[in-house]
Amino acid sequence: MFKPSKKTVQKSLFDQDQTFPSYVMEMLYKSWAEDFYKLIFTQINEVRYSVLYSEKGSRPNKAVNVLVSLLIQYLFSDEDLIGSLFFDYRFQYALGLDSAEKRERLCVNTLSNFRCRLVEYEMQTGRNLIQEEMEELAEKMAEFFSLNTSLARMDSTMIDSSCKKMTRIELVYTVTRNMVRELSKIKDVEIPDFLKAYLEKGHKNQTIYKTRTDEENSKLAYLLQQAYDCFKWVQENRVSLDSVAFQHLKRLLEEQSVETEEGVVIPVDGKKISPQSLQNPSDPDATFRYKAGHNHVGSILNLVEVHDPEKELGLIMHADLKENRHSDAEFGEEFVTHHPLSEKIQTLAVDGAYFRQETIEKAEEKDIEMNFSQMTGRNVSDTDIGVNQFEIDKDTHKITRCPQGYEPTFSVYDSEKKEYTAKFYKQHCNQCPLKEFCQVKEQKKAFHISFSESKRKTDEIRSKIGSKRHKELSNYRAGIEGTPSILKRVYQLEHLPVRGLVRSKIWVYASIIAQNFKRCVKCLRKMTVVPQ
Repeated sequence: MFKPSKKTVQKSLFDQDQTFPSYVMEMLYKSWAEDFYKLIFTQINEVRYSVLYSEKGSRPNKAVNVLVSLLIQYLFSDEDLIGSLFFDYRFQYALGLDSAEKRERLCVNTLSNFRCRLVEYEMQTGRNLIQEEMEELAEKMAEFFSLNTSLARMDSTMIDSSCKKMTRIELVYTVTRNMVRELSKIKDVEIPDFLKAYLEKGHKNQTIYKTRTDEENSKLAYLLQQAYDCFKWVQENRVSLDSVAFQHLKRLLEEQSVETEEGVVIPVDGKKISPQSLQNPSDPDATFRYKAGHNHVGSILNLVEVHDPEKELGLIMHADLKENRHSDAEFGEEFVTHHPLSEKIQTLAVDGAYFRQETIEKAEEKDIEMNFSQMTGRNVSDTDIGVNQFEIDKDTHKITRCPQGYEPTFSVYDSEKKEYTAKFYKQHCNQCPLKEFCQVKEQKKAFHISFSESKRKTDEIRSKIGSKRHKELSNYRAGIEGTPSILKRVYQLEHLPVRGLVRSKIWVYASIIAQNFKRCVKCLRKMTVVPQ
């Protein structure tokens, strides 16, 4: 049963700090504990987590604000966290538990169970409570410092899974072995002879690395056939059908093989395997993506950061962790279209990978200035005239004039395809000084031009590249590139200690709260420094 914590902490004569010397108390007030209590602990919205608990009468929950605060202490194991909670007074003070009477009895299982509740709730509803907490805390921090949130920047980074990158042969063998091991745990189940070897020590190395075959595909085909035979045997005997190992085996065969009419399975061409296919059974949510010359197995993190140059403070206001096949363009469109933060932003600085026609249109509706530091695709000569220089009527959406001022003899707009078409007199185009740089094409009776709305927007953006405003916003956007590096180095995002997309989200979002808090503490220290 959900029970909220008390909002205020009543001091007691028996509190430890009542016996501390004044200089020790001053050290305490200047430590991270005082700032954490004010900026994080007291601002946690406990009611948000009431959905994790029973509505009927039952034993009250442990204090949610304490549990969430402990999750943010990213660098500690659960055992160290519990130890610090009982032995380190700064932890107790930061969590409002500064007396023995107020300290609740917490154990490692309490933290584990809380994480499990968070994971199960998101898997059932798609709602991540820690992500909501992270964004709400960021808004409160921005409000506390009176941060200018009208200017924001966006960037994404690959988050590689800590699971081993397997070859197809290793993957097939491991999934089959896991199924055999699952069968070996079931009483009264006699494992067939052709699978017993998977339980022998050294069988993996012998099969994968030491057994000689004429071709690699023949070994892969042999292992896939054994996996298929194992799958059929489990189905016929109806044992362990609900196990994770069986689900992985079923998924593997669907993604990696094709069954012939004779009941033989053959490997699928490697180029036809989906990036969403199983990469490693220890992290079934990890997907594959090739980017910037590297193979990535894991997920992708998109960040939206607000940075106020006057206060020298930047906060991560929004973060989204998805499968790494999710493109930057999709992230950009989702944020501008649906996220409440986009209603407050006036300027959003991104790179060219976020460009998408729908994103530009939605940004214009919300009066958001989008600046692309560079554009992807084919380079265009600086002397070429962009199609954005053709005048277009706002009501009819037809081309009314060319860049030189000539009116077309024919003009039409296809509203379904969002495509502009126009024809111009040959005599006008032939004598035009801009003919060499114009994108019109000569036809038998006239000069013709046709372009899409996306092409027009692209040329309009390209025309702004190199301007003073573009350079300023591009330099501003470049500042966010250091944020993913910090998160990876300091908070172990380069090698996540957890696996699975939903579990990884808890770690990532808690780490972002910690990073925002560290930035706020740094800003507070600067504000309290007395100039000489």
